[in-house]
Amino acid sequence: MQNPRVRIKAPRDIRKMLLADEQVQMAVKQSRWRNLFTPDTILLTNQRVIRYSPHGFLGWRKSIEDYRYEDMANFKITKGIIFATVTIGHRFMSESLVLDGLPKGLMTDVSRVVEENIRRVRAGTPSPAASNAVIQDALETLKMRFARGEISQEQFEKMRDVLK
Repeated sequence: MQNPRVRIKAPRDIRKMLLADEQVQMAVKQSRWRNLFTPDTILLTNQRVIRYSPHGFLGWRKSIEDYRYEDMANFKITKGIIFATVTIGHRFMSESLVLDGLPKGLMTDVSRVVEENIRRVRAGTPSPAASNAVIQDALETLKMRFARGEISQEQFEKMRDVLK
């Protein structure tokens, strides 16, 4: 898995479409041996798998497809000598998402991220990023209430300890 302190560089088009509580957990670029000028990038977020496909002359046109974890039926990795292929089956679509030409060495991490997110979504557990955002919002509200004098120092500290 990639280091959580390392910022993952997502294309600008993808950054614009991410939801407020959505975070990119991993990015995998298709090998240039498969697609020399415009390789696809697969971004794994805490809510979906996004396929970013530049095409046309030097990638001036782009296709973006997203696949939500709750719609995924199965996940399969086929490893070759150098490359790997990921196939994701969907419950509501007849076509599977096929991602080929991916570096074989990253497939264990890709599998772990996808499987953890599918399990989390099916269990109804919020993502850690969403949980942290909710806690931060609650702490800010507590600070404002304390600053306005609506709660005492003791009440503030007690509620803050409950949130942490």
